Amino acid sequence: MGMFARAAATGFVACLVLGLARETAAANPTIVVDAASGKVLEAHDATRPWYPASLSKLMTLYTVFKALKDGRVDGGMPIAISPRAARQAPSRMGYPVGTMITIDDALKMLVVHSANDIAVALAEGVSGSVDNFAAEMNANAKALGMAQSYWVNPNGLPDPRQVTSARDMALVADAIITQFPQYDQLFRIQTIRSGDSVLRTHNALVYRYPGTDGMKTGFTCAAGFNVVATATRNGRKLITVVMGAPTPKERTNQAVALFESNYDNQGGGLFTSAPLAAQLPASAYAAAPDMRDIACNRKRGGDAAAESEDTAEVLPGKAQEASAASPLLTSWTVAPPVEVGPYVGPRRPLFKLPNTPILADLPARSTTKQARAKAGAETAAGYAETSKGMAMPSQLTDPKLNKGRKNLKKLATEKTAGKKVKPAAHAKPPAKPSRHKKHHPDS
Repeated sequence: MGMFARAAATGFVACLVLGLARETAAANPTIVVDAASGKVLEAHDATRPWYPASLSKLMTLYTVFKALKDGRVDGGMPIAISPRAARQAPSRMGYPVGTMITIDDALKMLVVHSANDIAVALAEGVSGSVDNFAAEMNANAKALGMAQSYWVNPNGLPDPRQVTSARDMALVADAIITQFPQYDQLFRIQTIRSGDSVLRTHNALVYRYPGTDGMKTGFTCAAGFNVVATATRNGRKLITVVMGAPTPKERTNQAVALFESNYDNQGGGLFTSAPLAAQLPASAYAAAPDMRDIACNRKRGGDAAAESEDTAEVLPGKAQEASAASPLLTSWTVAPPVEVGPYVGPRRPLFKLPNTPILADLPARSTTKQARAKAGAETAAGYAETSKGMAMPSQLTDPKLNKGRKNLKKLATEKTAGKKVKPAAHAKPPAKPSRHKKHHPDS
């Protein structure tokens, strides 16, 4: 086949894929925004309430970025995996309770692996509890003009109260791009390595669609397959949001189709140049739909397996199938992994959380599986979860241990004063000295 014939055939297939993807896109909310001007280039049901799933983590990232900017925390600060964090459903890193990680590493795990346990650890580390962090998320969303959004958790695991819209997700993506450009590279990471595990991003666009530089996918049965994606071509960055696609493949193809059809679109007077938050009218829909019958009719395990099933899109065995589906996607090119893992720095106390005591020194963590398991088991024994979900050493809350400390202090004080002290009724009598000292070198 000649060069022109091949070009014509490729063009026909590309147009066919774009057309099919755009027909599918009409069934679910989408929006495309010019990042530089904030102008809406294309939108369909963009203000309709929708379950965000793991797109919630973009709001979590924005809230953590603000805390870093305000100096409340720093990137090298270690945070702990609490019992509440460890109980989160997949996708997760799976570190034992008590494992320490830095905020910098936590951000990478959140973006690349969409780790639900890490989202909770960040929330507790930054704001003291999940409830406090959710309140900050809502305050930030209101300040950004996110009219359809309400947050109750930092990871997007199913909760009927947690809703957003395609327009609102474009708003937070635009805010991250414009307010925190120093974190651009974070969203370009394709793989991370923690110990023996190499984890690849759920977002196939990052390594298969030229120019993609972020941001985040999300999936639950109720939400369907969501994505907020950014891509740059000839210096122009677009933000594309797809909500509720029926499969990960269709989510990717819809995003590609929207990028391709809007790179040369300057708006055409369709929408005003007003701020993004004011460009689209409110939706006529009052509540988010449940996509379970469409997105999960072939799945087992329902929402409990939700986010982890995004990985079906990025397994190497699917490369040929995905390439045939969209000739606009390039071959798979995955960069070497970025190292992350448990905190291995010198021993140091944790930072002081609001209204809580400073946690005791914790040993440095090893990256080996055996050492992590041993250290996690040792630390877990000293942790208790308060009603707010905070992880605190049990010796600070155990009344028996505290009573014992008081008794010891009292005994020491009375002994210093020269008083004879009777042993406590429950105290064990001292052991009799052995007659064979040579067998007891420590006696």
